[in-house]
Amino acid sequence: MERLSHRRVCFGLTVLVLFFLSPFTTLAEEQVSTKEMLGLSMEELMNIKVISASKREEDYYSTAAAIFVISNDDIRRSGARSIPEALRLAPGVEVNRVNANQYAVAIRGQNDLFSDKLLVLMDGRTLYTPTTSGVFWLAQNYPLNDIERIEVIRGTSGAIWGANAVNGVINIITKNANDTTGTFISVGGGIEEKAFGTIRFGTESDKAAYRAYIMTEQRDGGIFPQESAQPIAFPGTQDSPDDRKFSQGGFRIDWLMDDRTDISFHGDLYSVKAGAFGTYVPFPFVSAEQPYTTTDSYRGYNLVTKIDREFSDESSLVAQLFFDEYNFDTISYGEKRDTFDIDLQYNAAKLFGNLISVGINYRNSRSTITDKPTLQMPDDSMNLISLFINDEIELIPNRLRLIAGAKFEKSSYMSWQIQPHLRAIYSEDHWSLWAAASKAVRSPNKAEESVKANVSGGFGFVVRGVGNGSVEPETVMSYEAGIRLHPNDNILFQLTAFRINYRSISDLNGDKLPTPIPGHPLGYLHVPFYYKNVLDGKTEGFEADITFQINDWAKIKGTYGFLHQSYKPVASLTSNPLLYKEALSTVLSTTKQSPKNRYSIGLSLDPTDSLELDVNLYGWSLYRDDNFGPGFLGVDRVVNSYNRVDARIGWQATDNMHITLAGQNLLKAAHREDVDSALEFSSLAQQSFYIKVDYQY
Repeated sequence: MERLSHRRVCFGLTVLVLFFLSPFTTLAEEQVSTKEMLGLSMEELMNIKVISASKREEDYYSTAAAIFVISNDDIRRSGARSIPEALRLAPGVEVNRVNANQYAVAIRGQNDLFSDKLLVLMDGRTLYTPTTSGVFWLAQNYPLNDIERIEVIRGTSGAIWGANAVNGVINIITKNANDTTGTFISVGGGIEEKAFGTIRFGTESDKAAYRAYIMTEQRDGGIFPQESAQPIAFPGTQDSPDDRKFSQGGFRIDWLMDDRTDISFHGDLYSVKAGAFGTYVPFPFVSAEQPYTTTDSYRGYNLVTKIDREFSDESSLVAQLFFDEYNFDTISYGEKRDTFDIDLQYNAAKLFGNLISVGINYRNSRSTITDKPTLQMPDDSMNLISLFINDEIELIPNRLRLIAGAKFEKSSYMSWQIQPHLRAIYSEDHWSLWAAASKAVRSPNKAEESVKANVSGGFGFVVRGVGNGSVEPETVMSYEAGIRLHPNDNILFQLTAFRINYRSISDLNGDKLPTPIPGHPLGYLHVPFYYKNVLDGKTEGFEADITFQINDWAKIKGTYGFLHQSYKPVASLTSNPLLYKEALSTVLSTTKQSPKNRYSIGLSLDPTDSLELDVNLYGWSLYRDDNFGPGFLGVDRVVNSYNRVDARIGWQATDNMHITLAGQNLLKAAHREDVDSALEFSSLAQQSFYIKVDYQY
């Protein structure tokens, strides 16, 4: 009955919006339609300017890196309702929906709720937290219609972006305010996506453009997995309490100060209420896991200023300053973090075939922790300073380029580190070949430095994770080669092969015998585990993607990624049988965090000028089949191989109104995409339908 009422609400809301907006459709003349025929043409895609590979504009086709661009039209036609869902379109990107409001996103392995080898940016502002080196994806949102593109760099980018750009970079780039003038309204709802809406207003003058927006959404929870529900007395097969209520507002100003100086100023303010459920281990008085259901709160704001001063067609100075504050409270711990960052980059004009870029970055990030019975950390302040230099040498004009550079970086959690890279690309009219060798580091984080957290408990033991400052930076050497083929105006094919060597991967490892907990009434034992550099390893594989423009009204896209991982304990653990055995279980866990195979196939059709049809098939192979061995009370937690289909129908009802009907996970009513994390339990992703109306005038 509850789902039926949701359908009625969504239908009634849609009818009301159509009725309200229809009188105004005749007032608009020569308005830009929200529909774009099949998105970017092949020529537009190949010539699009990207910035994520070198922090300097270059053509997509001539980039010496495994880059993939998700355009605004790709996002719209995928039917995605969040940024992580849109990232499924990119090869090599692993997107697992942990529960109804949490995502685990990674590139080339080692995926987790806090994937610590992926750097995520929005308009140059880092989104990861130095507390865990991960991203709170449930708090990262933006009006999808105002995202210009998402640039995905697969592979090591430490020489350009610094520590934590180990396996890749995701750069979310929003539209210039000049491109979002007028009033835009988007409303909708459905079965799982209960209700959502965005209102944006933009205007411009001769020198400046401005936009402001507000958005909100309410998302239903998932379904309790039987293996989670039964042992801890949760109501299995019923909706799990991991729903989400989200609201956000923001603005952007783009000002052309003079013919060569651009200034942008933008900011966002958000609030999230997210349901969560799982178990926790209070310390020191109770050792067995205790079930909980709660509502976590996340809120924050950010302000970003960027100045781009051109001295010539090739020479420029770019300065960016941002302030970011987030404040969250969960059952595990709470944190308030303020981050101040300033970045300067000078791009020199071409001299003797050299394009040189140099830059400096300073960041201060202050953290205030609210301790909870489960987890405690001290307050601290983290400073980071880095310098980089990058040189592009044109050896054969318009054909062969060599790129060399390095990042020099130091922070409160690591001493000076050098992260170099060497790249080369040879381009012809219909093909290009590139290769790269890169080094990167993954900096230790606050948790590894100082956390004290209850990891598990039961049967007379409390396992406690401890960060004591002994973790060293993880180092990575990456080797890649790729080819792009463009045999005609209708086909673009890309293939990348890679090998990554990891040294000193950090994880929990025990080296102490259990000790009695002082004063515990039941005589429970305390088992400490410490963060240590415990694993070496390597991953290798390849990724491919193809775009085929069949004709003026049909396009097909496909991606495939193969990943093989192997890990082993570091040599220093071999002399201690206990530590070595524990490290072997970490090897098993790390190997099973990502599937060997992932793929996607997308078909887009425009049968008429006003109708769009899109179908996207995503698939991945089995993984986590023995990630932790027997789970809680002997229950195995498995993520089986799975195929999911998302479909969308778009109708351009008028020049100003676009209506979308979308369905997700159409093959099965519910399925699992990830296992329980250390912070909260997973739930099953459900089949979903929604309707959306976009209106612009």
